[in-house]
Amino acid sequence: FLDESRDVPYFKTHAAKIRDAIDTVGRYRDAVGDDVDLCIEIHRRLTPSEAIILARGIEAYHPFFYEDPILPDNFDAMDLVAQNIHIPIATGERLHTIFEFEALLRRGAVQYVRPDVCMAGGLTHCKKIAALAEAHHVGVVPHNPLSPVSTAACLQLAACIPNFALQEYPKGELEPPKSEMVKVPLTVADGYLVVPDAPGIGIELAENVQKRYPYRPREVKTRLHVDGSVVDQ
Repeated sequence: FLDESRDVPYFKTHAAKIRDAIDTVGRYRDAVGDDVDLCIEIHRRLTPSEAIILARGIEAYHPFFYEDPILPDNFDAMDLVAQNIHIPIATGERLHTIFEFEALLRRGAVQYVRPDVCMAGGLTHCKKIAALAEAHHVGVVPHNPLSPVSTAACLQLAACIPNFALQEYPKGELEPPKSEMVKVPLTVADGYLVVPDAPGIGIELAENVQKRYPYRPREVKTRLHVDGSVVDQ
C-alpha cells in the first residue's frame, strides 16, 4: 500500500485495495527480477481475512516475508493468517518480552521474529528471543527504524546468533545529520554492513552531538479514514 499524504482521508473499496496491492507487488517483481528479495510491509493495515486474501494474491511473486499483516494484539488471529497462507510472516516489532514471542512461536504464527533492541529489553533480552526462535527454526530480522546507535546494537545481535536473516537499515545513515552523530559511521560494502571490531557496540558518539542536533518535538499526525476513524499508517 503506497502512502499518500496523511492529509488525505483514506478510502478504497475492498476490491480496489486488494487488486492495487497485488499489482504493486507484481510491478516491483517485474522491475527487479529475481535478483532482489521483496519484503512486503503491511504495517498492520488488514483484517485477518484481508491478510489471507492478499497473501494468496502475491504468493506467485515469492516474497521474502509478509510483515505485520494484522494488528499484533491477538496471537490466535496471527496464527489463523499463518495457517492459511504460503508465504512467511515477519512480526514482533511492537512486542517487548520473551513471553509474547514464545506465544507466537508456539502457535507457529511467525517465521521471522522482529525484536527491537531498543524496546525489547536490549541486547541480552533480544538474544533470549533469538534463542527461542532458533529452537523453532525461525529467523531473526531485528527491527531498526532509529539511529546509527540502534543500527550498531542490532549488528552486534546479528553477529552473535546463528539464525540471523536480514537487517533493517534506515536510509540516510551515511549522510548528515545521522552520519555526524557518530565519530566513524558503520561501513557498508556490497550490500552488507561490516561488523566493526571497536570496543562496545563498535561506535562512539560524536562530540557535542546533542548540542549540534538538539531534540525537536515532532507532531504526531494521524491519518484518518473518511468516516473519521484512525488509520494505522
